[in-house]
Amino acid sequence: MNRATLQLDVVDFVDGASAPDYRLLKPSVIPQWLATAGIAAALVAAVYCGWVNRSLPDFAAWSATLWLLLALLSSVLISPRVYTPGFLISLLAYLIAWRVSAMNDAHVLMWTATIGFIPMVLQFIDCVVGDWRRNRTRSGAWLGTLLWQSTIVRMVFGLNELGHATEKLFAGQDSFHHLVKGFQGFGLTQSAALFVVMAGLTELASAISVGLGFLTRGGALLSIGYFLVATVGFGGEWGRGYAWATAGGGGWEYVMLLLAVFGSLLLTGAGKFSIDGWLLQRGLLPKWLVPLATNAQGAR
Repeated sequence: MNRATLQLDVVDFVDGASAPDYRLLKPSVIPQWLATAGIAAALVAAVYCGWVNRSLPDFAAWSATLWLLLALLSSVLISPRVYTPGFLISLLAYLIAWRVSAMNDAHVLMWTATIGFIPMVLQFIDCVVGDWRRNRTRSGAWLGTLLWQSTIVRMVFGLNELGHATEKLFAGQDSFHHLVKGFQGFGLTQSAALFVVMAGLTELASAISVGLGFLTRGGALLSIGYFLVATVGFGGEWGRGYAWATAGGGGWEYVMLLLAVFGSLLLTGAGKFSIDGWLLQRGLLPKWLVPLATNAQGAR
């Protein structure tokens, strides 16, 4: 490949894969009403579990209902206009409510949410396939596919933090008090409850930043700092050997995997299927916040 061809490849990629038209970055086969119907069904199930059969206790009933209401509003009001941020907001809220149901054995909501999640997954796959088909004839199509690969990895690892944030903040009093006792075992006494809340808020911020791709580089740095403090200062994973599943507790295998994923995001940011990507393309992100979202090349 000569230099002129390489320059054309780079320009073609920049014009196509890294600068998407967000009006096209949406599903074309799976209709929005199907995903909305799934969220609405889960919302009805949350109301039933919270106030009819009482399988969702105390504030878990409120948190599951309110998060699903947010997911529904985003699906109805935002996704049809701008799919990427609408889908991501709905996804985050939906996963929190789903996790609340699982932690409290609220089977009606848990199974309704499981079924309702299928159209959301199919929509995402539809969006990825549609974008790949539009760009497959471009010379930078392979790089565009790599962007989707990194997007999936980022979303999985980022949104995984919702499970930990939910048990601390949204799953009910039993879960919260259980974790307070666990934090007291780290030597914390009167401040244990505060540390549980702070840890939950940090994990929620990590899920929003990394999973949704909002100020991704800043969120990745926060996540790295949090996991180093949690594992070096409290968890003891680095002294138990490599394997995550050991007789004395987890080792540093999974922690290193998290640090590698979050550390890699410091290099580039989130990519096009993210709130950062949507804000940057529209020029809505203040300049002083841009370095927290992407690097200099991404900003251009």
